[in-house]
Amino acid sequence: MLKIKFSKLEILHLAIATILVTAVGLSLENSSLSLYNYRNISWQFLIIFVSAFLVHELAHKLLAQFYGSWAEFRTNTYGLLVTAVSAIPIIPFKFIAPGAVVIDLSDRSKFGRVAFIGPLTNLIMSFAFFILLSYNPFIRYLYIGALFNAWIAIFNLFPFGALDGQKIFSWNKIVWISMMACAMGLFVMINS
Repeated sequence: MLKIKFSKLEILHLAIATILVTAVGLSLENSSLSLYNYRNISWQFLIIFVSAFLVHELAHKLLAQFYGSWAEFRTNTYGLLVTAVSAIPIIPFKFIAPGAVVIDLSDRSKFGRVAFIGPLTNLIMSFAFFILLSYNPFIRYLYIGALFNAWIAIFNLFPFGALDGQKIFSWNKIVWISMMACAMGLFVMINS
């Protein structure tokens, strides 16, 4: 049976990153800096933003540990700074990359699958919110949940730098094209 292991340092890094990612999500929902907006945040929005980030990162960690690899989430200074700036509501482009799960895998196929699982979780969550939204189009948090998760999947699928997309693209271009097409298609459907 798989036993999930967390160090105290990893928990600290996850907490800091989760707070920043949640702040970016809230900046999408609150277009002004008024204190009133931040006092009236529903718990549904908090759950959406926290789960979109944590489920993505923990999926990487769990699969890597399943493969027998050491795996821990670590923040990086540049990523934290850019994510913090993105939390400012008037900033139009949002960049969420406060850190990543660091793994010790040399098997290219397993490494690709570990990268793949993160955006896949966001696509699944986005699709679930989208289905619920089709039954009740007036519940705003369902729309935000679908949109935010689709956006995180698309962003992470960009094939450059340390993003998941680069690792997936290097591992299997057909999988990458399929995932990006699904993510973009879902994003368009949510917004139509």
